[in-house]
Amino acid sequence: MKNKDLSFQAFRGLAIIAVVAIHASGINDETEWNYGFSMIFRQFVNFVVPVFIFISGYFTPIYEFTKLSDYLDFYQKRLSRILIPYVVWCALIILFYKHNYQWHWSKIVIDMITGKISGPYYFIILLVQLILLTPLMAASTKSTVKNFLWLSLSPLSLLGLYFSSLHLNYDIHFPWYALPFTVWVGFYYLGLLANKSNLNIKNRNIRKIILLYIGSIVLAIIEALLLWKIFNLTSFANSQVKASSFLSSFLLILLFLAVREKINNWPRVLIIIGEFSFGIYLFHMPVLDLMSRITNKFGFQNFWIAQLLINSCGVIALCCFVITIVRKVTGVNFSQKYLGM
Repeated sequence: MKNKDLSFQAFRGLAIIAVVAIHASGINDETEWNYGFSMIFRQFVNFVVPVFIFISGYFTPIYEFTKLSDYLDFYQKRLSRILIPYVVWCALIILFYKHNYQWHWSKIVIDMITGKISGPYYFIILLVQLILLTPLMAASTKSTVKNFLWLSLSPLSLLGLYFSSLHLNYDIHFPWYALPFTVWVGFYYLGLLANKSNLNIKNRNIRKIILLYIGSIVLAIIEALLLWKIFNLTSFANSQVKASSFLSSFLLILLFLAVREKINNWPRVLIIIGEFSFGIYLFHMPVLDLMSRITNKFGFQNFWIAQLLINSCGVIALCCFVITIVRKVTGVNFSQKYLGM
């Protein structure tokens, strides 16, 4: 961790906490009152996928791809880091958590390819697409026209989603609206550009960004309410794939870039959680299921906010504890390579 930028580790920590909170917010939201709470809360934490995609792009090495060995070396290093733990955890979840597969190999293979073994795993499939396209993106960063084309793919994908949802009255359900790389590639490409150009934001712009960010959250809440109440697009209303959510995510990233070098001491707890973020991501869903059963037994299902806080904090604490133990028992190299810890 000494060689890593601690500000990005803290940002990862914040993002993985938000991931757990998103999934915890869906517990016991069957009533209209709880669902309304959950939907509004989601607008504050819907930055997680754009932030992780941006960070991934920022730390992707950009160099000249001239020989076949350059491509193979890049893909081997980048893909093995995520696909080996992904396959291991898919197997563990099928064996010990989900019992509905019953060794139906065709379903297992299809669900692994589409990231449906566990709800959050679509992100792995998305990241694989972006890694495969990285050499093509790296060759485009020097061209203004190509920069514009790459950055425009995300807004164009949003337009297509709005057209199908509002004009064709077709509610595209999760994870299909989030799987195509075109939806998120703008944030990945922004990360590539931010690293390459060392994007600096002047002090006088920070207050403006904060005000715009607050305004974007208000817009996200309004948009979500409209999609839910008027168009009955519940999946779309909660989704991170909305214009207002993309705007708030973009502004949060700008705000982070503006303040990251001005903060000398980032909270250590966020740095540690950020270090463990990939491991937490991979197995937090079974832990969340365990926590929700415990809180339900104590009657917290009647107190949505309290259950959200207890479940979220409990999952993060338990996951960090498990990762620490596994690292000590198996060694850091083994736990990172095979378990993403």
